[in-house]
Amino acid sequence: MKKILLTSLLAVFVVSGTQAADFFVGGGASFDMNETHATDIGIAPEIGWKYNDNWDFGLGGNLYYSRIDENRGTYFYGVNVFSRYKIAQFGDFNLLLRGGINASFITSVSDNAALDGETATMLGLSIAPMITYDVSESFTLYANLNFLGVTASYRFENEKMGMQENWRFGAFADSADVFDTGAFQIGFLYNF
Repeated sequence: MKKILLTSLLAVFVVSGTQAADFFVGGGASFDMNETHATDIGIAPEIGWKYNDNWDFGLGGNLYYSRIDENRGTYFYGVNVFSRYKIAQFGDFNLLLRGGINASFITSVSDNAALDGETATMLGLSIAPMITYDVSESFTLYANLNFLGVTASYRFENEKMGMQENWRFGAFADSADVFDTGAFQIGFLYNF
C-alpha cells in the first residue's frame, strides 16, 4: 500500500512539474521625462500560459503615474487579457504580435478639490509588435514596441474631468518615438 501511495505521489509531482513548464510570470516597466519635466513611470506585471511554440495567453495589470506639474498628476491603472503570436525567430530573438483587451481607469490627483480623486473609465483593444530575447530557457527579456500598432477604445463620460464619451480608432507608426522611453516598455519573463 505504501509503495502505491508513494508511486502515486511521485506521478503527481512529475505530471505537475511538466505542466508547470508551460507557465510564465514577469512584467515590464517604463519611465519617461519630457522637456517640461513631466514624469511618467509605470509597472505592468503579468502571468501567462504557453499554449505551444507560437501562442501565449495571459493576464496582466498595469499601474502608471503621470506627473503633469507640481500640483497635478494622474494614476492610470487597469487589467488586460492578452495573447501573443510569434511571427518570426532569428536565433534567440523573436518577433511577436501582442493583442489585448483591457479595462483602464484614470484617477486625477490635484490641488483642485473638485478634480482630486475623480476617475474616468476606458475599455480598449490593441495589437502591437514586441521583440523578445531568450537569455536562457527560463529567462526572457522583451520590449513592447508601442510606437507601432492598431488600437480601438471607448471612453466613458466624466464631466468634472472634461472627458466626453467617445470611440477612438487608430493605426500608427511613429518613427519619431523609436527612442522615446515612453513609447516602449521593457520587461522580463520567467518561464517555469
